[in-house]
Amino acid sequence: MDFSVGTGFQGGPSRKRKGYRLALWSLMASFIDGLVLVAVSCAFLVLFSLLMKTNASIVIKNYFHTESQIMLLAEIYAVSAWVYLIATRVLTGSSIGEWACNIRLGQPHERLETRYVLRVLARSTLIVVTGVVTLPALSLILGGDLTGKLCGLRLFSLK
Repeated sequence: MDFSVGTGFQGGPSRKRKGYRLALWSLMASFIDGLVLVAVSCAFLVLFSLLMKTNASIVIKNYFHTESQIMLLAEIYAVSAWVYLIATRVLTGSSIGEWACNIRLGQPHERLETRYVLRVLARSTLIVVTGVVTLPALSLILGGDLTGKLCGLRLFSLK
């Protein structure tokens, strides 16, 4: 049985994705991953408020009202994104956003190499250190995977 409808989001159009197209799909995958991280953060906020037996809005108001506390929250979010990207890419070969857009890091034979983990670590670190937006934006402007060229682990489209 084939349950695919053919109109699903996963992968988009069947044209060859290289250069600008691949960079745009990578940007879309990053957006999806960002939404996943926000959703997980909200779930943890609700769990924390349940453990503390208080309302979630009170937790936000009491714990995140100064600039330094908001910076701490942003730093925790960046570290969480870094850990999420490394863990999902090493264990499954792609993050949730990359899976939804049919993008993978490296060829299948590269994922079996021992240095794949180090390359994923280097790629994720480079993206997070440069502010998450800088390298993907430069990749889009230049029409290629700039981060992949720097780290030796390129994006690979399944389409």
